[in-house]
Amino acid sequence: MRKITTEELVASKPLLEEFKKLPKSPITVVVDGIRSLDNVGLIFRICDAYHVNKLYLCGITGYPAVENDDRPPHIIERQDRRINKTGIKTISYMDWEHRESVEEVLEERKKAGDSIVVLEQTDCSEDYQKAEYSFPLTLVVGHERTGVSDAILKLSDKIIEIPMYGMGNSHNVAVSTAIVLSHIKSVEI
Repeated sequence: MRKITTEELVASKPLLEEFKKLPKSPITVVVDGIRSLDNVGLIFRICDAYHVNKLYLCGITGYPAVENDDRPPHIIERQDRRINKTGIKTISYMDWEHRESVEEVLEERKKAGDSIVVLEQTDCSEDYQKAEYSFPLTLVVGHERTGVSDAILKLSDKIIEIPMYGMGNSHNVAVSTAIVLSHIKSVEI
């Protein structure tokens, strides 16, 4: 047995132009109100790993620098640097955009035929491993402490949660996104 080197892994990847032509997963991810720029970068990395169709960063969620960016320069620099640090070169491979209104994005996704799946702990959430999924699908994850709003819950077709067996109430939002995407990708039709 021999470990594959980073150089070998990098050399095995297609060029950006070729990569963008590959078919994507019928999964969209919507991030609403995530405060941690490190989590945003990790979610870029996770979405790239599962070849997610598109990533929407909504509300107060930080985002990388964009053309004609109207944020103050120090905000652009800080957010871009931190997200790129944890995103580890995946930002240019992801189709993404920042939108203020998560509700507008979800209404658009519903009109496009997506099933809206929200990751949140409620009194009617389903275990993510037991839930049935239909595709195309939009997965919504929310604020690290307060989760998603009631308005978003009302727009959902399904609410799922990750069972917690220890004393902690939940996983980190990026970890939760990875756990759920791994499972959803495994049942993708």
